[in-house]
Amino acid sequence: MSIAEYFETMPPGQEAAPRNYTDFFNAKYNIVSLVAYLIGVEKRHFENEHEPPKMDFYESLRQNKNARIVRNLCRIRTALERNYTKIRQEFYYNLKNLGSLPDLIPSEAVEELAADGISLIKSKPDIDQYLIAINKELSNRIGNCKPLFPDWINWEYIKPLFLMPNGLKVDGLKTAGAEYNKDRNRFPYQCYMNWPGETDGNILYCDEKFVRLLYEAHEDYFADESLVKDVGNIVLDNITTFIENSSRAIVVVDCENSDPIRLAAALSSLSRTDLSKIQKVLLFDSEYTTSGWQVLAEVAAFPIERVVVPRLNEKKSQVDMALATNTCREVYKNDVDSVILVSSDSDYWALIQTLSDVQFLVLVESEKCGRDIKQALDERGIHYCYLDDFYTGASYTIKTIAVSKYIQDHLDAAVQFNVQSLLDEAIHSTWVSMTEKERSNYYERYLRKMKINITPDGDLSLVLGD
Repeated sequence: MSIAEYFETMPPGQEAAPRNYTDFFNAKYNIVSLVAYLIGVEKRHFENEHEPPKMDFYESLRQNKNARIVRNLCRIRTALERNYTKIRQEFYYNLKNLGSLPDLIPSEAVEELAADGISLIKSKPDIDQYLIAINKELSNRIGNCKPLFPDWINWEYIKPLFLMPNGLKVDGLKTAGAEYNKDRNRFPYQCYMNWPGETDGNILYCDEKFVRLLYEAHEDYFADESLVKDVGNIVLDNITTFIENSSRAIVVVDCENSDPIRLAAALSSLSRTDLSKIQKVLLFDSEYTTSGWQVLAEVAAFPIERVVVPRLNEKKSQVDMALATNTCREVYKNDVDSVILVSSDSDYWALIQTLSDVQFLVLVESEKCGRDIKQALDERGIHYCYLDDFYTGASYTIKTIAVSKYIQDHLDAAVQFNVQSLLDEAIHSTWVSMTEKERSNYYERYLRKMKINITPDGDLSLVLGD
């Protein structure tokens, strides 16, 4: 589909998702590749480099039993819907079955399901009963594919795509079949799925388009576009060129005016070679800013130094002064020739002017950066780019790891005792007499089966087994 064709498919009065040519073609294809595989899109579409589904997803998902089962169930269901009348006649008049109609039903899908422990074939084939059996299997198994999707997407919007409405009854089958065969082109690659909203052409054209339409179909709005598209190639080329021309580069971050997750996303977009040229990351922080900066440690192995700047006046931060003086020290003491400045604050213009022999790259957030500083950077020929535009889907996993590590560290610090020693102490303190056998039985029944109880308000307690 061309750009012109895409915009022509937009319903009147709706704003197109891509704001311009570059934005549109910097979309990601992770979610659409995953959905395409699961609903049974043919392999040739993954193999074609000019189509959205990506072959590396196909190869990866082929190794996942849960994904493979859902895909094969969906492939057979689509074939039954697409060739309903012919298959029904073959079943009735020629005594055919699922595995003996390769021109109408993908026999390899039937064989792979059997190899994965799912046998659909019945001695008396009935197409409606096959559809009901498939719908039941999908209902029971689609939840196994939830871990394949990132946490940021609403699973309650994804799950129904694979469930045929009223699909365990013949009336539901007839309704779904009529809807599908009325206009098969409404369905992506003519594969059946329970799509509730507008199509706008191929709904699996890219992550940005698919997720937007999916949320709109549920009367919701997907706000974080950085999760479904990436910064432009021109911007990445500029960053790469900047680092390649560096001998010693550092990253200096105004933590009071920057987002740790978006910076992690930007750094995640760089190659290992580029990351290796970064000597260190300096975080200039106050005691009032977020502790989420540990997320950067998951991006690469460069040293991270956090400089906590106390406030002499509660209303006045000293972070900008500390950042400027320390940056100058790095330049003159450690021969740093390139600085990636992460801040949207115009106060650092004086620093950039002072270090005229140093090349700067400024990473800003669009909502925080004023027109004056961007104009000044343009006039000096200093590159800047928006942190908002980098693909944060990759850093979403990093964020989860960072939060989990923080919680695990605190749990380790808060809960430190030996259960065997606790049992010995309890026996001694209560003057209870236990044989070794009784002690062992108690340990296995009550202590080894200890459970965590968390209240709706988040209070945690340990409860002995029963």
